[in-house]
Formats: sequence, structure tokens, C-alpha cells
Amino acid sequence: MNASKWIPAAAIGLLAAGLLLAPSLAQVQAPAGGATRVAVCDVVQVFNNYARANDLTETLNQKRQEIQAESQKRQQAVENLQQEMQGLLEGSEEYERRFGEIQRMSIDREAWMRHQEGTLMREHHRLTGEMYEEIVKTIEQIAKEGGIDVVLFRARGKIESQNTQQLLQQIEGRKVLYASDGVDLTDTVLTRLNEAYKAGKGR
Repeated sequence: MNASKWIPAAAIGLLAAGLLLAPSLAQVQAPAGGATRVAVCDVVQVFNNYARANDLTETLNQKRQEIQAESQKRQQAVENLQQEMQGLLEGSEEYERRFGEIQRMSIDREAWMRHQEGTLMREHHRLTGEMYEEIVKTIEQIAKEGGIDVVLFRARGKIESQNTQQLLQQIEGRKVLYASDGVDLTDTVLTRLNEAYKAGKGR
């Protein structure tokens, strides 16, 4: 995961693959005859440029660095004891005591690392789901304001692949093949989210 991005685009693509929401753009005009009004939104683009997601990414990266620093500190303590054992007689009482201490410290370090990484992953998962719900609600608000009935997920970026299999998978994942800029809510959604987040931080 790129540090500047909240989650990989592939993961968001799966998350948003079946997205049928109710958002809208004020400038989108409802067609005559009562026809269904449709707009699109690139959820990946919103996630990657949402200020809250960027701030949380920095926070989680900082926590990960702190975990790594503590892990190295604990590993250094183990290595120090191993060096001290070099001058001891193998099988002696002191040797066995140090050996047992090293084993205990190594096991504790590994268990601590697993616990910390698990906690971090659960936090990432929780916040990602929370922000997704926030994005959906914002899309819904904008859609109702503009009279939009349906919002589809639209990937803005170009398809990039290393082989035919990847190419076909990405083609299959594209839900919107064409949409004019006038029905794309992405920038409107992103602007409203960032403004609300900035106002909330100010409070």
C-alpha cells in the first residue's frame, strides 16, 4: 500500500463493484418524461484524495514505525544476552538461566508483534468501513439535492495490466463504459467530504 493512499485501488474496486447508490450533482438536469436519472462516482478517487483518509494513513504509519522501533529494541536485548552467553560454560547453571531468558524474551517479542499488528489491521479495517459509509451518505445527500435516482461506480483511470488475464479482469470490473463529465459526482463528493472534515477539525 502506497503510504499516500488509504487502501489499494483493487480492494476498493471490489468494494464498489456493486455500488448502486442515490447521489447527485446540482448541475445535472433531470431528463424529461420521468426517465431514471443516473450519475457516476469514482469511489477509489474519493478514498485516495479524502483528507481524513490521508491523515489516518499518516497516523497508522506512525504507529507502525513505533511498533517496529520497539520490536528492534526487544531484539537488541535478546542479542545482548546471546553475546553475554559466549563467555559462559555450556550446561552451567548460569548458561541455562540465560538460555531460558532468551527463549522467553523471543517468544514474548513475537507474541507482542502479532498482537500489535493485529490491532493495527483491525483499526484499519474499522476506519475504512467507517469512511466508506461516510462517502455513501455524502453521495446520497448530493444525489437527493440534484434529483438523481441512481449512482454507479465509475473507474476514472486507464486500464493497466501485465498480461491478458489481468486485462480481462479489469475490463470485467468496469461497470460504466462511458459517462459524460456532467454526470460525474466524484469531484463534488470529494469537495464536500474534505470541507466537512476540515470544518470538523476546526471545531
